[in-house]
Order: sequence, then C-alpha cells, then structure tokens
Amino acid sequence: MLPNDDKPWAKGVARTVICLTIVALACLTYYLQSRDMLHISEIVGIVLLFLTIVPPNLAVLYPWLLTGKHTQAKTRP
Repeated sequence: MLPNDDKPWAKGVARTVICLTIVALACLTYYLQSRDMLHISEIVGIVLLFLTIVPPNLAVLYPWLLTGKHTQAKTRP
C-alpha cells in the first residue's frame, strides 16, 4: 500500500493526517462560505481533496479494508 505503512509510527501519522485534513477542509469551507465564494466547483474540489487524502490513510489504520477477506456462504450439497 503506502510506503512505510508497516512502521510503528505510521498509525499515529495517519491519524494526524486524517484529523488535520478534516479540520483544514472544514476551515476552507467556512472561509469560502463566509466570503460567499462557495460554488459547485469549489465543493467538488473539496470533496476530491478529501477522497485523495483520507482513504489511503484509512488503509494504514485498518489494513483489512483493502484485503477484502470474503467469507463464502455455507451451502449444502
């Protein structure tokens, strides 16, 4: 997945990045809303920033999200 995601400090960095990203995007949204400059294109940009930063860091915190351990349904022969 990500480089150095197996290091002991990776989970702490991932948590910090997720929290700071959410706070920064909330502040950006509030700033744009207060200046009356929040339009569809800015909302799409904010959502895309969120989607490029948060899911890879969630994969560091919860590696089972990407492994996809599927359990097969038990069926009778």
